Amino acid sequence: MKESLPLIFKQKVKEFAQLIQLPENVCEICKLSLRVIIRHRRSIDFTSKFLAVIQNMNINLGNTMKMILLGAAGLFLLVSMIILGWQVYLYCQHRKAKKIKAKNAASGTDPNKQYTEKSNLSTHSNSADFLGLSDEDEYLDVKKYDYKVYKLQESLQKLSLYLQSSNPVDLKLIQSNDDLVIDSKVELSGNLKFSLLYDKKQSKLQLTVKEASNLPARHFNQHNDFFIRIKLFTSLPRYQCILHQWDTKIVKNTINPSFGDQYTCYIEKTAFRKATLKLEVWDFDKYSRRDVLGEVRLSLSNLELSHIEFCEKLQKVQKEVIGEIFLSLKYLPTARKLEVVLLKVKTGCLNTGPDIGIYTRVDFYVNQHKMKHQKTPAKLKSEITVFNEVMLFTVSDSVINQSMIITSVYETSLSKDSTRHLLGRAYVGRKKSKEDDHWLSMLQCLRQPVSKWHPLLI
Repeated sequence: MKESLPLIFKQKVKEFAQLIQLPENVCEICKLSLRVIIRHRRSIDFTSKFLAVIQNMNINLGNTMKMILLGAAGLFLLVSMIILGWQVYLYCQHRKAKKIKAKNAASGTDPNKQYTEKSNLSTHSNSADFLGLSDEDEYLDVKKYDYKVYKLQESLQKLSLYLQSSNPVDLKLIQSNDDLVIDSKVELSGNLKFSLLYDKKQSKLQLTVKEASNLPARHFNQHNDFFIRIKLFTSLPRYQCILHQWDTKIVKNTINPSFGDQYTCYIEKTAFRKATLKLEVWDFDKYSRRDVLGEVRLSLSNLELSHIEFCEKLQKVQKEVIGEIFLSLKYLPTARKLEVVLLKVKTGCLNTGPDIGIYTRVDFYVNQHKMKHQKTPAKLKSEITVFNEVMLFTVSDSVINQSMIITSVYETSLSKDSTRHLLGRAYVGRKKSKEDDHWLSMLQCLRQPVSKWHPLLI
């Protein structure tokens, strides 16, 4: 009877709808309502049957069992409340840290970018790696850089370099604003004789290097071999441009060398008025680095040259800025890697052509000892040459403050093998009375690239 009731109900609803002519959608609604009523009735029947089964089981629990179950329920409730409270505490701490970080980022005072060199003058443990991962957290709390301790440590490092030298009396460390140069302690002396002849009709300049006299001799070198490097350059709005460069022959075993070399070049009158002639006296050594002793500098702007002879005293060498190089530095203390990215080179030299290229070479020094060098492929020379070359050097944390990189830019020919020609060098790192701004910024911003333009000197 229960199963036939829905069928009878459906039939009566259909007959009633046809009788009063209801729309079809109303009939569908009635059918859906009937299905819901039937399902609800079936669920009520299942619930009543389940309760009947539970009553028939007739489970009797004692008071002790009831108390145990009640205590377990209370314990579970307490544990859940503790977990909930701990999660709320962690969430509040996370929100607080996030607000502080956003505030520091807005004000530009991020404590993770503050760095202070660790003094290694007191105990053996203080001479450990000062940029290692284990010590990094200690430096995050230091808010001010102790410059006096830094200067004292630098003096001790310079003293150790003197003691390590084979003949410290003969060498002196010259630290200027532009370069790190090893100079002789012998007093600067000597004269240089040369002559100039300028033909205005042909715009031809003729230079004759005659002789040098009373050049300084080195105590630790029994052979005194000298040559003269001539540079003719002109002034541009921002840089100096080398027009011509020559080297004389090498005269050996004398401090009064006689050269007699003659050089000719063509230079327009307007460029002649802006030109400067520079003659450098170099000490040649086949098995070690060559050293410049002094220079003679002559401006051609106010000279009326027919044929004039000069005898000038040697002066201290001054460097010219011939361009700039854009470098990016990043130090990774955990991996102990120094990343050097050569981005761009800007030169003021006018001699460009389809087969003239430039390349750069990076030399890595620790305590004035060259450890490694890398160079880039040659690129076509232009006013701004883009390299985007990445170089990696391995350097431990204990010597990063005694390190420096020297970036040299050379000019070469792309079509044939030819001798390279040095355009200029840039010095970054431990080369002054204190670290330069780029190097110090790299140490303050660990694991982050820091970019800066550097002058190319020659």
